Amino acid sequence: MTEIERLRMATEDDVQRALEGASFGAWPQDPAALLEFFNLMLDTKIGQTAGDAAMWPGLRRNLQ
Repeated sequence: MTEIERLRMATEDDVQRALEGASFGAWPQDPAALLEFFNLMLDTKIGQTAGDAAMWPGLRRNLQ
């Protein structure tokens, strides 16, 4: 399953889990909070380190 497929299969439980780590209240009310929520959903569905190798080459050692 690709990352996009995982994001598209997000459930209400995934949203609730993402909101647990948010710095804002129950729902984002401004652009900064919406961006934070978007990033929290990415972390929830595909992992906190997903895409790091593309964005920051050499950030993490290749453990394979």
